[in-house]
Amino acid sequence: MLAGACARPGTAGIFTAGNGTWQAAGPAIPAAVAGQDITVSRLTRTAQGMTALLLAGRGPGVSVLAAWSADGGHWTLSPPLPLHGGAVTSASFGPDGTAAIITGANRGQITTRAGSAWLALPALPPGTATLAPGPGGTADALAVHGGTLTIWQLAPGGSTWAKIQVINVTIPYGSSS
Repeated sequence: MLAGACARPGTAGIFTAGNGTWQAAGPAIPAAVAGQDITVSRLTRTAQGMTALLLAGRGPGVSVLAAWSADGGHWTLSPPLPLHGGAVTSASFGPDGTAAIITGANRGQITTRAGSAWLALPALPPGTATLAPGPGGTADALAVHGGTLTIWQLAPGGSTWAKIQVINVTIPYGSSS
């Protein structure tokens, strides 16, 4: 499979190779964003199949959708999440196809393979660079400051992040030639 932006509005540019030719294999786009430009921002294979992150629209009207396919042909989509003029600055996928994003407003959102609505996470810890969705609805926020990586965890249904690990990384500043 491969993916990218499609010049045809309302079409997700996901293609699969078979019998020496490429075939369109993207999901049907929901009516709420049909007719908008669709860009496949991420496409990855997981243990459950293919997972994609789609951007619908342009400018202040951009929405994000997660898409899942167990067989590369039949897709389940999350509802569109309006970004209100923002952008996705980080995206990751976890167990069971869970999708997690950080927006330009430094807000975290998560959705599950069941096509459920996006869930807004509590305010992210300072310096959060990415989210790592975990099993059972947990999420880890990986925050960076200089040579320190701090991992914060959010329990399922939790409202606060708990610091679970700190890793100090030696960075030899000025050592490149």
